[in-house]
Amino acid sequence: MNAALATLPILVTLGLLAARVKALYAALAALVTAAVLTALAFRTPLRELADSGLHMLPTAVELAAILFGGILLSELMSRTGAQRRLGDWIGGACRTPGRAVLLVLLGVTPFAESLTGFGIGVIVAIPLLRQLGLPPAKAAVVGLLGLVTVPWGSLAPGSLVAAQLGGVGFQELGVYSALLSAPVFAICAAAALAVAYGVRGALSLAADWLLAVGTLWTVVWAVNAFVGVPLAGVLGGLAVIAVLLLASRAQDGPRQAAEPIARTLAPYGFLVAGLLAGRAALAAAGVEEGWWAVLAGPAGWLLLTVALTPRLLGARDSVLGAAVRETLGRWWLVTVTTVVFLALGTLLTASGMSRVIAEAAAGLGPAYLVLAPWIGAAGGFLAGSNTGANAMFAASQGATAQVLGYPAVQLVAVQNVSAALASGAAVARVVLAAQLAQSAPGPRDEPGGAYGESAGSGTGTGTGTGTGTGTGTGTGTGTGTGAGAGAVLVQAPAAATASATATATATATATATATVDPSRVLRTVLGVYAAVFVALGAIALLWR
Repeated sequence: MNAALATLPILVTLGLLAARVKALYAALAALVTAAVLTALAFRTPLRELADSGLHMLPTAVELAAILFGGILLSELMSRTGAQRRLGDWIGGACRTPGRAVLLVLLGVTPFAESLTGFGIGVIVAIPLLRQLGLPPAKAAVVGLLGLVTVPWGSLAPGSLVAAQLGGVGFQELGVYSALLSAPVFAICAAAALAVAYGVRGALSLAADWLLAVGTLWTVVWAVNAFVGVPLAGVLGGLAVIAVLLLASRAQDGPRQAAEPIARTLAPYGFLVAGLLAGRAALAAAGVEEGWWAVLAGPAGWLLLTVALTPRLLGARDSVLGAAVRETLGRWWLVTVTTVVFLALGTLLTASGMSRVIAEAAAGLGPAYLVLAPWIGAAGGFLAGSNTGANAMFAASQGATAQVLGYPAVQLVAVQNVSAALASGAAVARVVLAAQLAQSAPGPRDEPGGAYGESAGSGTGTGTGTGTGTGTGTGTGTGTGTGAGAGAVLVQAPAAATASATATATATATATATATVDPSRVLRTVLGVYAAVFVALGAIALLWR
């Protein structure tokens, strides 16, 4: 009976989301359900609940700061044209658009997420995918499917928690998690290519898919086995980037990028250097959590990075104020939703509901092995982080393995991988991805045009030529300059180009402003993840 009651908050969440209720309302309904159950069936001392809430507070503040900084960084990179330059460079360095998408999917996203965590891989990837030509909804899905190295996200604190609570060795857990990640890499990458280019297009990219998946899996396993757990995702992502660029160079020869990108990468370089310095300082001081960890961690360095980004990119300082105003309008809803889901996960853990769910499932005997990935996935989906999900279920997964006579490290690894993957489908992260994809300019959009900042406009009468770096309008004949459609220099008689430019403007504007439905993105991503969890369950059952 208690087990059935404990699942109610999860069922309420999934049911309301399936009914297309807004994520915030679904989260609030689930939180109220969990609170009522805590008061009536899972009675917990108020002191314990208060302690859990206070323990959650720094995490909530950190997540809010990271979300604000991440959205603002994406906004600044778009407004200054840096995102377009980076997308042009990647597209120019790769031989085909499909290879460029794979480079972002299995190279850039795993690298950024493994280094920083907290969904920053999505913040970096989605604007790049838009620049590579993917429509907003597809860019949101593909960006989320790139979160495949989350067990090593933010240099693997989630895996460390799983090892400690599950009673297994940290490096041993890293190796088994790497082995189990093979279906994660393969299925997510194949599905992402199918979403982006259709099944036939994905099949045409099979060789690149095999090269990227094989490289990522081999390097992640090797680093876990011979170097150490924390750097596995970082080095795996870098290896995929290097291998795909080398493959393009070998097939097509060296290709000159449209523009140098050293300065374009300056904000990311500053963020990476700051994070490494912050981690070293925290390690030297023996600080693992609390407010100092927030200040010296991703939140503090991300906020400092966005404050310096205009100067790092050589842009005018006024761009920061406009970007902040735009960011605030999108940030608050994502943040409130995130905090509510975080509170839900904390309450499920503090009240013992998550433990009751795992113990009830363990009563199924060996058949539990098929359900183990879904238990971990429920934690990842609700908590929105691998660390939080492992705090919920890693201990019970390890204990269940002992009861079943199953190797504990293998079951905890199943927990670790499935929870990490499902955290990519956390509602708050999906909403963030939809927001980024909807606002990020596409390949033909002038970075300022999507946000109301025109690079220039003009109309004229007489005869002459029109030059445009984006979308604009022209009437009659003469010289006209417009901004908003892209980075390609157009030289043609103004009278001849006016109609075509207007058509292109309408198309680009419709694409750039198309509404991305978070519920549809979530259903697509969860459908792919379900295939992965089925595969992990089958592996767990056979791998005895």
